[in-house]
Amino acid sequence: MNPEENYSSQRKASNYSDVLHTDDDINPIPPQCGYTFSIIKALLIYPLAILPLGTGLLLAYWYRALWVRLTYSSCPLSRATTVVMTDEYGQQRVSTVQVTTFPDAYSAIGNKVEISSCATRYLTHCRLRYLYSDDEKKFILLRGHDCDRTLAGIHESITGLSGRDYELRKATYGINSIDVPVKPILVMLYQEVLTPFYAFQILCLVVWYVEEYYYYGAFIVLSSLFTISYSLFQTYTSAVQLHELVRQSCTVNVIRDGRELRDVPGESLVPGDVMVIPPTGMSMPCDAVLLTGTAIVNEASLTGESIPVTKTPLPQTPDELYSSERHKQHTLFGGTHVIQTRFYNNSAVLAVATRTAFSTSKGSMVRSILYQKPFNSKFYRDAFIFIGVLAIIAAGGFLFSFIFYSVSKYVQPDGISISYLLLSPRVYALRGFDLITIVVPPALPIAITIGTVYAVARLKKNNIFCIAQQRVNLCGKIKLVCFDKTGTLTEESVKTSGVIMMTGNELCSETQDPTSLPPCPILFTMATCHSLTRINGKLRGDPLELDMFEATKWTISEPENDSTKFDLLVQGIVKPPPTSGLVGMEMGIMKQFPFSSELQRMCVLVRALDNPKVLHVYVKGAPEKVKDLCRPETVPVNFKEVLRSLTQKGLRVLAVAHHSMELQWHKSENIDRDMVECDLEFGGLIIMKNSLKPETTPVISVLKNANIRTVMVTGDNLLTAVSVARECGMIEPDHQAIMVKADSTSAGVHISYHLLGEGRDLAELLRSGQTTPMAADNQFFPPPANSLNTYGAGSIGSNDSSRHDRVPFSLVIDGKSFELVRTHCTDILPKLLVKGSVFARMSPDQKAQLVTDLQGLGYGVGMCGDGANDCGALKAAHAGISLSEAEASVASPFTSKVPNITCVPKVIMEGRAALTTSFSVFKYMALYSLSEFTSVAILYWFNSAMGDKEYLYIDMVIVLAMAFVMGITEPYPHLCKQRPPGTLAGVDVLFGVIMHVVLMMAYQAGVLFYLKSREWFVPVVVKKETTILCGENTMIFQASIFLYVSIAVSLSTGPPYRKPLYTNVLFMLCLAVIFPCNFFITLAPVHWLPGLWHFLQITPHPYLFFRCGVAEIALLYMLLSYLLESHVFHSRWLHTILKVVRCKRSPRNRYKHILAGLDPDWPCLGVRIRPIKGDENDGHTSIQDGHITKHSIQDDNWSGGL
Repeated sequence: MNPEENYSSQRKASNYSDVLHTDDDINPIPPQCGYTFSIIKALLIYPLAILPLGTGLLLAYWYRALWVRLTYSSCPLSRATTVVMTDEYGQQRVSTVQVTTFPDAYSAIGNKVEISSCATRYLTHCRLRYLYSDDEKKFILLRGHDCDRTLAGIHESITGLSGRDYELRKATYGINSIDVPVKPILVMLYQEVLTPFYAFQILCLVVWYVEEYYYYGAFIVLSSLFTISYSLFQTYTSAVQLHELVRQSCTVNVIRDGRELRDVPGESLVPGDVMVIPPTGMSMPCDAVLLTGTAIVNEASLTGESIPVTKTPLPQTPDELYSSERHKQHTLFGGTHVIQTRFYNNSAVLAVATRTAFSTSKGSMVRSILYQKPFNSKFYRDAFIFIGVLAIIAAGGFLFSFIFYSVSKYVQPDGISISYLLLSPRVYALRGFDLITIVVPPALPIAITIGTVYAVARLKKNNIFCIAQQRVNLCGKIKLVCFDKTGTLTEESVKTSGVIMMTGNELCSETQDPTSLPPCPILFTMATCHSLTRINGKLRGDPLELDMFEATKWTISEPENDSTKFDLLVQGIVKPPPTSGLVGMEMGIMKQFPFSSELQRMCVLVRALDNPKVLHVYVKGAPEKVKDLCRPETVPVNFKEVLRSLTQKGLRVLAVAHHSMELQWHKSENIDRDMVECDLEFGGLIIMKNSLKPETTPVISVLKNANIRTVMVTGDNLLTAVSVARECGMIEPDHQAIMVKADSTSAGVHISYHLLGEGRDLAELLRSGQTTPMAADNQFFPPPANSLNTYGAGSIGSNDSSRHDRVPFSLVIDGKSFELVRTHCTDILPKLLVKGSVFARMSPDQKAQLVTDLQGLGYGVGMCGDGANDCGALKAAHAGISLSEAEASVASPFTSKVPNITCVPKVIMEGRAALTTSFSVFKYMALYSLSEFTSVAILYWFNSAMGDKEYLYIDMVIVLAMAFVMGITEPYPHLCKQRPPGTLAGVDVLFGVIMHVVLMMAYQAGVLFYLKSREWFVPVVVKKETTILCGENTMIFQASIFLYVSIAVSLSTGPPYRKPLYTNVLFMLCLAVIFPCNFFITLAPVHWLPGLWHFLQITPHPYLFFRCGVAEIALLYMLLSYLLESHVFHSRWLHTILKVVRCKRSPRNRYKHILAGLDPDWPCLGVRIRPIKGDENDGHTSIQDGHITKHSIQDDNWSGGL
């Protein structure tokens, strides 16, 4: 059957079953409702929306889904023109149904029932295309060429598409483009201006200009333009960076109709197209499966890992379904760069496109940036609540103004009294609106993010780049950091320190120089079992394999230069050194099975030049995995003792196995891996030394001293990981390491706890050949019996259950046991999470699950890693930091070009400083609003008001300048144990704000009373018009200008989160300018600069002694405000008092509850059986909001952070 007939018949039989997505990570059928336009509803709603100054249209712009429901009629999806779909985060998005027309030959294959139309209905939701299914009666996600296809089925596509089949797929899938267009500036401006905040500002401007506040209105316009311009600059810059990051344009050679087409635009590719990958490489325009040849790929743009990866052809297994995750060693991901390809006998390297556009792996990451999970920060959530409270206060002020001016009477010259409101309703109504406009300052949006902006800029100077600015504040609440081991805590490069060969059925003495080895399987494995390749004449590949190969002194040559000796396809030829005495023992690498994180091993098929009839199989990998593949009689009896002794020293150990098979070379291309990796013979151990980076231990110490918990999450051996954890200080010297072991049997889950002892010396073990009797299925070594007795009968706690006698311990576990505990032992999982220090042999998915579960207990989780295996955890963490040479990577929010973990405390310090700055600036703007509100309310009592120039001086000269320079203060260079507050609704924060409000109200009332108590003071005469030039107005203005400076100084706290105030040079310069100006305005006599007093609309008081008294009161207020903020509001004794007052008996964080509730006799050493319930085999458990639920991983809710 030709490809077109096959494609058409499948669509007829399954009603789009071969193009509808069924991936687990995306809901193929999201909640959706169909609508069609209703003329009647539109005629009713549009006038109502337009009449109240277009307010309804603004609401329609802000809430599109609601507008659709009001103006459209609900209808079946089969007739809908507009669909409202709900994404995975619960947000509703509106999509327009479109129709694509297929060629005539394709007119009757859209449904099982024949139809006369050749049109197919589809829509685009979150950049993904959904096709309408008559069977499901819904729009279903379009899938690629890889879903539900066997490996052999994918290989059937090698002939390419026919011209007609290509046209059908092009109409179905559309253009292969991951384009994030940069919107024009005018469009961005339009969208920015129509946000709720600026819509409110426009209303404010109308009020101010009606009240003839021309200068102040002009200033607000300028400040709003500055704010908008800055926001547009940030938005535009981010859009351009993202556009440049994802933009890709290339031409490819494809095979269609059995012939090669050259220079086809990459945008025209469709799933099923067969591409020719050139020898010099290319940038991949889509996800594709390698069918023939090998490819060397740089995947740094997606994973942040710059080490080239070798991709091999997809096997042709007939019954195995393809999975991009399971078969990633055969998959070329879109956005990655193919450095070079290799095939022999002048054959082409072919790959079939499986996914295009936003369905690719690169497209998925770009979508995660464009459609991020709604930012659930307590700070921003509380900020909006606080603004709502201010709005209620403003509404109260408006009501007060209305009542006051209704009750207050003005005595006219004819003796008739009339209320002010009736006397001039327009003026006094505007005064009420004026109180409302004072509440929300124009610079508030940029003010509350200014700390984050400065933090991102400082991080960039330290070669730490951020693509998710909103994550910076989250870094300030980090309570736990997970670290990968290899390349993160330890050096990327490893050194081969020796090998241990077999002698009989035992491991013999260690050989430190591999070049002195005789011809043996372990030497041949080191020389051939790798994925090294030459790129521009330089040997490149994984550092471990590179060092292992170089230790043998063998050489590798390009196959095209020396493959004639083998007369067959080879992927590399290795030769011994001339001085080794092994001249002529050349070996050709026939086939590679690359290293897999899931399998934890690598395998090669090799043919020796001197024995062409036999293929040799060499395997290297994790010792426990390789051991399971070997025949039991070949495994050395002292294997576990030797392995334990090596791994407890922090050495990295690889096991070697081999066997030979008679197989014709041309059949080796299609042989299955399982057929090769069986009945192996154990060959020995390769010992690698992976030293800690010099920065690791000091950074771990800094984090632990700051009460930030550190956890190792690695794919390496458990005992090696424990040794490294002890060496770097993750596990304290006085802590016992207890391994949690879980095994599943028909009787249930066996849970056991075992102390990890120090083990015996390796040399002694190898000399004596003695072993410790052990269970056959046990890969760990229990310590001597007396070490158990030290801690009581089977427990690490004391028998009297006293917590004070409790022996400190840390739990360690491997990935297999973690998965069993997570699935079946829901009561143990929380305890494991709060006490676990090492999680070894963890798969990428398990790393992400661990991060999610820790977040569910209330931890603010950071993750630091350097490889592709960490991408899921990096994206799931609140602060994911990738150690990569790339300046920006979509793999994680933060990318550090410095290849060590010194970036972690820097990010946390910047996060704490940014969070503290955000709090300070927001409180400053809130207190400024409340202060100005109080001042205006007091003046209204005297039928006075602040002048236009007074507003201008306060807002432009003082408030705006102070708000912008407050955030420049750099982070304090040391991490303290206490974290900054994460919520504005905290009792401590609210108490401080309330006390500031009380103090500033008392201050303004005090200076006003001080003025009225003077004998020379003449109160303002209440007139029909508002009086500005009066003593009360001047007094309130002079008091206010000191008040705003005082609040700024008080809230600019220094240690422990920021440097001292005096280190902020710009802030000190502002104070040096503003203070003299304020003192001049307060102390200068009336005959000095009368033009200035006229401009400011104030009347200086006549007596110097009084003016000095006002300045003294202002200074006293400043001193009192500063002392309260720095020594009282943040003191521990006040925190304790407030805790008692609000009856706080227990912590809010779930992990603290779990730690406090640990049984002193837990864990009990030994084994217990947990029966498996029938319903526990479906799905996994997860911790969300402190409760254990049974489901797949869900996105975290920040329960204990911001």
